[in-house]
Amino acid sequence: MRLLSVAAIAAVLVASPALAMPDPAAGLQAMRELNLVVFDTLTTNGQEVEGRSFVGQLAASNFTNFGIGNASQGAASSSFDVLSVVGNASGAFRLKAGYQNGASGIVGTTASVGGNVHSVDFNTTGGVHGTLLAGGNLTSSFNINSNSNSVRYGGTAASGLNGAVKDTSLSPGGANDIAAGLQNQMHTLQANLMALSSQLATLPSLGAITSTANALDYSGAQNGYAVFTMTEAAFENQNANFDLLFNGMPSGMTTIINVLGTNLVEQGNLNSKLLNQSVLWNFNQAESLSLKGFHGSILAPNADVSNSSALEGSIVARNFTLNGEIHLGTYNGTSSFSPPPSGVPEPASWAMLLFGFGTLGALLRRRRETPVAA
Repeated sequence: MRLLSVAAIAAVLVASPALAMPDPAAGLQAMRELNLVVFDTLTTNGQEVEGRSFVGQLAASNFTNFGIGNASQGAASSSFDVLSVVGNASGAFRLKAGYQNGASGIVGTTASVGGNVHSVDFNTTGGVHGTLLAGGNLTSSFNINSNSNSVRYGGTAASGLNGAVKDTSLSPGGANDIAAGLQNQMHTLQANLMALSSQLATLPSLGAITSTANALDYSGAQNGYAVFTMTEAAFENQNANFDLLFNGMPSGMTTIINVLGTNLVEQGNLNSKLLNQSVLWNFNQAESLSLKGFHGSILAPNADVSNSSALEGSIVARNFTLNGEIHLGTYNGTSSFSPPPSGVPEPASWAMLLFGFGTLGALLRRRRETPVAA
């Protein structure tokens, strides 16, 4: 039997699409474009997300508004929809297509749902048409107003949905399978954002934040960013005034704060909107995170997150319970700390590569040990 060479096995393993290396820089770009990313389930009770959202499942009530903001509030241009839901969108939500919130710059007009949709309210203005694309079923009737809006679905539709158009290409296995496309996007987003969080957690820190009573010392900052580590006790101090930390932040500086702790509850105050797009809070260890109002982007890829007041900036969570609004703008700081991939395989790639080498070694040993007939 002819054996593959080590180089051939390595080439096959590294070239496999399943082994694509996570890209922290791409994760950072996603935070510029998306206002909210939830890997698993977004649970809402009214409220709103001003920018674009990408979530695994949506459990909505009281017509949560999506896309109510405008690009001039601070969001990078993007091909993402106003709302992307990989699975089902249960309950009722509102697509604010064309809604400009008192200023120019529409965030977007389209919602894409891989699974079933319960109820949508289109709120369109200025002659802009809203679009809903669903790979599954439309499970209840709602007002489409087909003169202004478009609804296409891949499964079945409840009675009373005048104007909805069946399009089997959108269903699972179809030529335009929405669920499959969204699943691939979510897989990439999750890998990149988790890699970003891990990368930030390993950046050299300029100092530990054990109290919010004093301004941060930026004297050692380089390349337009500064990294600090905050203790769990400092974050949860009920007397904490986080605004004081940033009194000496230089103009144009990006601040990264790695917050320690697994189950965190914000009890202090953070009120400065000047921090929204230039501070990145990384909760790499967190499994649960309870917030009041907060300013600056939040990266908590392993946590169940909830809020009771408005959050200002880009939000990433495993699960999210929305009890307060999420506002633009999205992250707009430097990317100098997150260079493009170096080409070094990720751990999973190395594991499979080593498995291949081990298998090849075993085959070679077996071949040497097989007796040769005289």
